[in-house]
Amino acid sequence: MDNPTPEQLLDKYFAGQCSPEEKATLESWYLLETENAVDELPEPNYIGLEEEMWKVIEPLAVPRRKVRRLWLRIAAAAAILLIFGSGLIYFNSYKERTNTAIAYQNINAGGNKAYLTLGGGQKLSLTDALNGHVAEQAGVEIIKTAKGELIYNVKNRQGNHPGLINTITTPRGGQWQIRLPDGSTVWLNSSSSLIYPSAFNNHGERKIELHGEAYFEVHKDPKHAFVVKTEQQEVRVLGTHFNISAYQEDHLVKTTLLEGSVQVTARSGIRILKPGQQSELSERTISVKAVQADDAVAWKNGYFMFNYEDLESVMTKVARWYDVELRYEDPSVKKEVFFGTISKYENISKVLNMLERTGVVKFHMDKKTIVISKK
Repeated sequence: MDNPTPEQLLDKYFAGQCSPEEKATLESWYLLETENAVDELPEPNYIGLEEEMWKVIEPLAVPRRKVRRLWLRIAAAAAILLIFGSGLIYFNSYKERTNTAIAYQNINAGGNKAYLTLGGGQKLSLTDALNGHVAEQAGVEIIKTAKGELIYNVKNRQGNHPGLINTITTPRGGQWQIRLPDGSTVWLNSSSSLIYPSAFNNHGERKIELHGEAYFEVHKDPKHAFVVKTEQQEVRVLGTHFNISAYQEDHLVKTTLLEGSVQVTARSGIRILKPGQQSELSERTISVKAVQADDAVAWKNGYFMFNYEDLESVMTKVARWYDVELRYEDPSVKKEVFFGTISKYENISKVLNMLERTGVVKFHMDKKTIVISKK
């Protein structure tokens, strides 16, 4: 659909046909409408809208439990929807929302921040580097683009030289995109690192190492398997799209397949994933389940997306992106379960206010520490 209107995008949303890019466009329109045209908001059709919303957001395969449904930021009636408990609450007035919002320390969202360590040990700040030529190693030119991408351009293949080992690292509040020498593209999430050669040996595997989280779109090469190694598993593909979340503090390694096929190998076994499946690896077992694959890459598309997720997991993601610390005054609140979506480029105050409006949690800031307690 070329240049769809908000109404057309909303129809696609209710039909479950929106791409991640269209969802982002829809949210952008919503934000513009609520901030610039709040006095012209029409009265929403509460009953009809609620019925349509539940058709979309209630996963049939998930057993019902106590879930705090947070927000669905859509253009429908230009209203914010907070869904939790047994009811649907509308905030129709932007001014009313602003007046009741709790003020938090002004902490901005993260952005394109990363460090590149070249073979030989030289460390470069990609955040501060000028766009264009960054370095050249073993016949490979490294280029930084204006949109925050690092590109490896193979200019001269020097025999079977496997390339020098490079490491790209994102801090808390950082992310980066890399196009590897074979043409594969990797999006690296906050607090993550990727270790890879500046050029792949044509006679071997395309092997890299990940710590943290990344989304991969692998260039197809049936003769050279692409292998991603983490501390606990290896993922082997020939050419496909998938996400790996392997943060050490999460105690689970999650591999989610969007397209193609992957083989996940760990001490506890081998699993072959199909599109829409996710493997979960713990210390003892590896299991596979069906998931909404787009949820796993929401971070790459500019969202926090919480799908029946406990508060501890929610706040861990928030802390990584905004580079803040967490302190729980009441640990029992960690187990409250939430469902919702919001742009991760909002100021932290908007994210915390949205969470508080569920009525089960409250926050206050102590410098750069979020103190969390039960409401």
